[in-house]
Amino acid sequence: MSKIQAVTVMTLDGFLPEPNDVLTQWVMNHRKGFVHWREHCNAWILPHSILDLLCEKDHKNASFTYLAEVHDAESLELLRGLFHYNLVDEFIVYLFPYSTGKGNSVQDILPFRRWQLHKAVVFFNGICRLIYRNPCRM
Repeated sequence: MSKIQAVTVMTLDGFLPEPNDVLTQWVMNHRKGFVHWREHCNAWILPHSILDLLCEKDHKNASFTYLAEVHDAESLELLRGLFHYNLVDEFIVYLFPYSTGKGNSVQDILPFRRWQLHKAVVFFNGICRLIYRNPCRM
């Protein structure tokens, strides 16, 4: 069965950062940010494509990886759907070193079950990349 990775950015208090923020631009365009995951996936999951994914996911082999990028309100709804159907195998969070107290909350849609921290890396700009694995799916 194929694997689904969801990658997102969020502030310390669980909100999506502003798209024009310098750190957001770094995560979106740097080879250690979203670019890394794009280069290692086989297909992207786009908003409004969960039904297609459910139909074809089980027909792919274990080396096939789908990627869902979450960086705005529309893709946040995609993540909500993926969590609702328990489809995410790995959840990658780029955690920014500040709080905003406003905006679209990623934290509000996170599932209540336990995820296992697989790896953590801190970059020179203070961003921490956390890779969580779903113990029920791995």
